[in-house]
Amino acid sequence: MIRDILVNLAQGVEKDSACEFAASLAAYFGAHMTGLSIAYEIDVPPFYMGALPTDFIDAQMTENQAAADKATARFKEIAAAAGVTFDARSLSASLGVAAGSFAHMARLYDLTVVAQPNPDLPGPEEVIAETVLMESGRAVLMVPYVQKAPFAVDRVVVAWDGGRASARALAESLPLLHRAKTVEVLRVVQAHAETADEEGPEVVRHLARHNLEAVVRTLPVGSGESVSSAILNEIADRGADLVVMGGYGHSRLRELVLGGVTRDILGSMTVPVLMAH
Repeated sequence: MIRDILVNLAQGVEKDSACEFAASLAAYFGAHMTGLSIAYEIDVPPFYMGALPTDFIDAQMTENQAAADKATARFKEIAAAAGVTFDARSLSASLGVAAGSFAHMARLYDLTVVAQPNPDLPGPEEVIAETVLMESGRAVLMVPYVQKAPFAVDRVVVAWDGGRASARALAESLPLLHRAKTVEVLRVVQAHAETADEEGPEVVRHLARHNLEAVVRTLPVGSGESVSSAILNEIADRGADLVVMGGYGHSRLRELVLGGVTRDILGSMTVPVLMAH
């Protein structure tokens, strides 16, 4: 069961979609919600310190603290309106230290909720999201920055590639799958594969042991076709409420340089995605 939820609080936005979604999720499960607001410190290399006036650094820190306080106040309003128990925590640190601390915190929560990075508003979200995914050892629920609908799991798509990360994501998603009306196991395979796909039916068998009914849908892709595009198209066509998938099955450096399914999904997701690494 999901009883303990952690959410990173957004700053510099009018609407904190991840926080609102987390509140609806907490209300659905009767869970406690913890919000973390971060007053980001300016991480200035020592050889630049003399070039920045002290009053500039002080003013920036005051502004960052005010943004964190505003995020905390909004969190309390959202949680109270949702009727859930909550507590607010704060942290003052550089982005790198804050991301590591947040990932450490997440290890003792059932689910951590973060916002999808908004490409039009560069901020700390990408570092926070990737660090907690890679280092927490727990599932992370990514919420689109344009998310409007509250938590729902009528239709869940499990993108299964047979890898370690997929296995962890599937295991962590079980409390959510038990609330779903429809579970689809999505297999993206090579169009000219010579053997029948056995992975999908095995996932269905495993879920049946948990009293969960699931169906398999296999999507063949040709050489050079995008796996992430196939997944995103399936999500849209099926009207999925939630996607479950592994995150960074390849190294994060490889995906950063060459691209990859995880980064493509994070950049173009239209529904919440539960990931684990």
